Amino acid sequence: MDYRMPLYVQLQDTIIKKIEEKKYLPGEAIPSERRMADTYGVNRMTVKRAVNKLVEEGYLYRKPRAGTFVAKRDNKKIDLEYASESGNTGISAIFRDLGIQIVNKVLGKGDVEGSKYLNYKLALQEDEVVWGIHRVRIGDGSPFAVEYTYVPKKYFEDIDNFDFSKVSLYDYMDVNHHMPVDFKQNLIVCDANEKIAELLNVEKGAAIFRIEYQAVDKDNNIVEYTRSYLNPSYAEFKFVAEKE
Repeated sequence: MDYRMPLYVQLQDTIIKKIEEKKYLPGEAIPSERRMADTYGVNRMTVKRAVNKLVEEGYLYRKPRAGTFVAKRDNKKIDLEYASESGNTGISAIFRDLGIQIVNKVLGKGDVEGSKYLNYKLALQEDEVVWGIHRVRIGDGSPFAVEYTYVPKKYFEDIDNFDFSKVSLYDYMDVNHHMPVDFKQNLIVCDANEKIAELLNVEKGAAIFRIEYQAVDKDNNIVEYTRSYLNPSYAEFKFVAEKE
């Protein structure tokens, strides 16, 4: 074990790894606290602390007088790593694959002129027009994302004619030969402000994902800039650190 990190945290990571590697299967009882303490050379309070934390996080659950078991993880979360790698798979398509009904509530849409920041993000001249749409994405009745999406109007001149509460924005972009195929994205964890908290139905100040990304089409034109706020209950992000 790495003694620079608290032992209970190391034990949590060990248990999570066994779950992810299918060494502990959903519904299976994990070893007793006494057995894990003996196996890993730690005291039972360390084991109890690690297990309690994993119960809180939903990896494990307890049955009175029966033991502690591996929980069935929510398979209706967006895997943000997959969403990034899959290129042209939008959130709507991912949720459809998971069997979740998507509803888009449009908060506003239209031309945006004179925004140096948005024009810079979309690699446009200052006098070119940006088109924007603000939406709440709702899955099975629960809001999971608030999105602010901007595209170059010059590629989508008839975009105002479509109802994107019903039509997929990516399907529309595909038909117009400017489907996003590659993404540059940045993810941070931030506190939900009052407006975002209300739209996502979370507490003000709750930790949420904020993702900003630029997308290019097959000709390497920047065709989208989106700022998305996601409820972590509906998304997960995995990464592998590369060794130098």
